[in-house]
Amino acid sequence: MLTIAHNAVAGSNRARVDALRRLPGTYVELLTPPWWFEEGQRLEISQSATWRVGRTIFTGNGTRHAYLSGLVRALREVKPDVIDLHEEPFSVVALQTLLLRDWLAPNAAFIFYSAVNVQRQWRWPYRAIERMVLRRADGAHAPSAEVPPILRERGLGDQPVAVIPLGVDVRRFADAAPMPLPDIATPRVGFIGRFEAVKGLDVLLEAFGMLKTRASLVLVGDGSERARLMADRVHVLRAVPYERIPSVLKALDVLVLPSVTILPLHREQFGRVLAEGMAAGVPVVGSSSGAIPEVVGDAGLVVPERDPAALARAIDAVLSQPGLREQLVRRGRERAAERFDWSVVAEQTLTLFQNAVAQRRGVVKLEAVGA
Repeated sequence: MLTIAHNAVAGSNRARVDALRRLPGTYVELLTPPWWFEEGQRLEISQSATWRVGRTIFTGNGTRHAYLSGLVRALREVKPDVIDLHEEPFSVVALQTLLLRDWLAPNAAFIFYSAVNVQRQWRWPYRAIERMVLRRADGAHAPSAEVPPILRERGLGDQPVAVIPLGVDVRRFADAAPMPLPDIATPRVGFIGRFEAVKGLDVLLEAFGMLKTRASLVLVGDGSERARLMADRVHVLRAVPYERIPSVLKALDVLVLPSVTILPLHREQFGRVLAEGMAAGVPVVGSSSGAIPEVVGDAGLVVPERDPAALARAIDAVLSQPGLREQLVRRGRERAAERFDWSVVAEQTLTLFQNAVAQRRGVVKLEAVGA
């Protein structure tokens, strides 16, 4: 397998490749750009990287970037059975990879990733690129069930499509020690992520003001709304390196993701912090935006988006009802281990790859995965 992924400049996302490599009978090579904006910061790849690092143009732009070097060499040397492109089908790099597959590795199954869960109209040339990629790809995967119908409607044929969630290192989150926050009183209601309008922080602030339970609100991250969030009774902490997120989560009493839908541009695509919170043993509360209810299942509380009163009631329930809290913690840990652990994600991914290879080579397809 040859995995091509800009998000793998972050170690947390390279865990996917590591999990695939641990499966019997697999060989995986990874190609990334030299840098990217991930996890709230610019991440540079060091010269000591143990994977392939190509030279790219328009680096940092998920739609326009392409490889100036590294991709051709990888295809020639790896001779992959599977080209695992962890990029959207309307991107320039998707077109580049598809054309190079046809030239250098015509027997390889070409599989792409998509998280776009709203109907959008791309401008030229991205509209044409998407049409070509959807028609000629051998398979696809998405983090939520909202995405495959959109791909089918936009031109993907009967190629195998799997719904595969984003992964989490469950043990690492479960075993972390809480970050000391001596200046912030408990119980702590927390948000971790981007300070942007789509994350619904206005709703969270309004809900916090309605709480009947005395608590502290902790916002961890960065973004365009940071200055406006600096308010009384709110503790705004800078974004922390990803390796410290487990400890931050462990210091919270409830994790909230109050995302809002802003059509036609955005609906929450997954919300991996919720899966991470479950793995850490933190009760989670999410809005009804996009994939959040799918991620939470019965292991947390889901409230209507843009409803601060409902959000306040849910937070109060978690903080004031020990029995409910214990139930959510238990269910969350079970759900994280059963659905989001990297080992589970890797097995689902391998089955998709096998299906795609079988279809490309005219073999009877294997059992479908989460289509």
